[in-house]
Amino acid sequence: MTHYASLVLCAILGYSLGNLQSGLIIGRLMNNVDLRKHGSGSSGATNALRVLGRRQALLTFLSDCLKGVAAAGFGLLIAGWHGGLVGGAAVVVGHIWPILFGLRGGKGVATSLGVFLLLMPTLALIMLVIAILILVLTKTVSLASMAGALAYFVMALVTAIANRDWYLLAFSVIMVALVLFAHRANMRRIAAGTEGKLSASMFEKKR
Repeated sequence: MTHYASLVLCAILGYSLGNLQSGLIIGRLMNNVDLRKHGSGSSGATNALRVLGRRQALLTFLSDCLKGVAAAGFGLLIAGWHGGLVGGAAVVVGHIWPILFGLRGGKGVATSLGVFLLLMPTLALIMLVIAILILVLTKTVSLASMAGALAYFVMALVTAIANRDWYLLAFSVIMVALVLFAHRANMRRIAAGTEGKLSASMFEKKR
């Protein structure tokens, strides 16, 4: 198999893993609820917290993160560094636009974090610290997510240019573009001052 054929395989595998919508599966199994019909309509952990509860939200976050790790990991095994980047980007595309669920998925934040943690753990941890700091200060998950993505992009951009790694440069542009595009409605609400914030009531046990 040629290198480019291996990269295609990584992309297909990554996209397929992205289709496994943890929030939708957990919501159906544990609450008999379709997350897309409640709250923000997203299948991600934040909407799972709002609609389903703490345990389901944690399971959703961890599952989405792990599929990012898996896609990047399989990519590394199949085609090395380039395969990890392609598989990582593809799993986020699959998470945001899952063909098995009518192209309606989540925002890709937890899945992206899983990819970053495997491929660039130091940058991922710095990004996570920045995102948590923004979340503590603003109590706005979407703003924290976008701030973390932009922080990662700046660090990855410097790394890619310093190492002349144009695959990493393209990967970083694609990843931050995906996350920001998925949050376009959140950006409009932030600008209008209507974006929802984390509150103690969201962590109360749901019926």
